[in-house]
Amino acid sequence: MNKLNICVIAIMLFALSACGYRLAGKADLDPIFENTHVSYQGQGRAVAELIEKQFEANKYEIVEQDEATAIVNVLYETTDREILSLDEDGKVREYELILRVGVSVKDTEGNILVNNQEVRLTRDFLFEINQLLGKTSEEQNIYQEMRADASRLILYRLQAISVDIQEAPEVENSETVSSQE
Repeated sequence: MNKLNICVIAIMLFALSACGYRLAGKADLDPIFENTHVSYQGQGRAVAELIEKQFEANKYEIVEQDEATAIVNVLYETTDREILSLDEDGKVREYELILRVGVSVKDTEGNILVNNQEVRLTRDFLFEINQLLGKTSEEQNIYQEMRADASRLILYRLQAISVDIQEAPEVENSETVSSQE
């Protein structure tokens, strides 16, 4: 490699690091999530399995409910689609695909860490009636990608509440301070 190529690569790497770009790395969750149980209700099985994979990929243990220190419950998963546009014949040309996933998280003592939060994702989907079989398969693939995105977003939310849990003052310390006054 000549000096110009090395210089260009060095400048590009510097620009990437200067803008704050970094690889995602391991999720930094509160220690309460070290042994997590993921449960689901109704249609939430696919998302629950993807959440489990997210935990395992980040080196957190998925355990049975009686061994868990935290319980993630997928309350529901619904899919829907709304018409975005019609062609000149009044046939549907484009849909908006919608995925909603409800989740709650509690610790083993029953303390609610996340109460009934909803993750809502949308994607635009071009529909062609002449390609019905292929478009149906494509629609299912898009929903599966949305489920994977939802599982990542749920883990990000847990990471955000982990910061809140770690920064929250302990009850014993606040009682000790108030009793000294």
